[in-house]
Amino acid sequence: MSSNEKKYFGIRDIAKIAGVSTATVSRVINSPNSTSEAVRKKVMAVIDEYNYVPNQMAKNLFSKTSNSIAIFVYDMENPFFTSLVKKLNNIAFKNKYTLLICDTENNIDKEREYLNYCKSIRTSGIILTEGVNYDLYSSDSQTIACLDRSADTKFSTVRSDNVKGIRMLIDYLYNLNHRKIAFAGAMDEFQTATERKNSYISSLESHDIHINENYIFTGHFNYETGVKALNYFWSLNEKPTAIVCANDQIAKGLIMEAYKLNISVPDDLSVVGFDGIVSPYFYPRITTIEQNIKKIAKSLFKAITSKTQTPVHDIIDVSIVIGESCKKIDLE
Repeated sequence: MSSNEKKYFGIRDIAKIAGVSTATVSRVINSPNSTSEAVRKKVMAVIDEYNYVPNQMAKNLFSKTSNSIAIFVYDMENPFFTSLVKKLNNIAFKNKYTLLICDTENNIDKEREYLNYCKSIRTSGIILTEGVNYDLYSSDSQTIACLDRSADTKFSTVRSDNVKGIRMLIDYLYNLNHRKIAFAGAMDEFQTATERKNSYISSLESHDIHINENYIFTGHFNYETGVKALNYFWSLNEKPTAIVCANDQIAKGLIMEAYKLNISVPDDLSVVGFDGIVSPYFYPRITTIEQNIKKIAKSLFKAITSKTQTPVHDIIDVSIVIGESCKKIDLE
């Protein structure tokens, strides 16, 4: 292409070659049923010949929404969110939607900027993953669906059955004769952490096990929390025999730190996680609660693309996956 040759082929060029107005070309692209078949064929022939791709941003200006959805991700380093984004992107692609991935890091300023951008391009909807419940969305006209985030009841919500999941883990450990069971990763500002911690407490109570406040470690949903939790619990005079981790990342960090300190999992300590996204090559295979990411993704997509104005509140079932990170002990 020479330096004098035009580099951008636009709607005015199509109109000139086809012998129609730019308004007619716009109607053919944005609302083809409003034009005659003869005009459509003429304009589309030029579009096909020159491989014209409409400017999506400009196209969105003519409609209230676009075929794009956004997901605000709290932690891109967490494999759970990576798996969710992949599933959601596949669903969006099959339905001719574009998925925008916004790494918010649970930062209100970032969320505000991403929200304004989504408004400017007229996204069909926004999925809010785990995070603090900001007031940014309370009076917003955007279609919102929340995953594991407390929000205005007018928004659709999707979450796994955290209460059931933790209860299954406690029951499993109890049947292995564990009575000194600790919990790692209790962040009260996050809905999932609160539900899992509260279920831990109620499940122990259902087995008539005393709640030892020293056995609850506050942290985050990350590897580092597992490292710190192991060091904290092992500093106690009365050490736990089993630890319930709020997610698999915590469990991985805890197990790796245990090996560094020559603490055997499961011989010296039983460990369980939550999410079901640990690599099969991680040893020992962690006993965990598996979230149904495929169903979660489908439910979220339906919530923000459905035409119904009534919010849905889905609780997705979970299942326990037995690994090699737990051991039956003798009752004292």
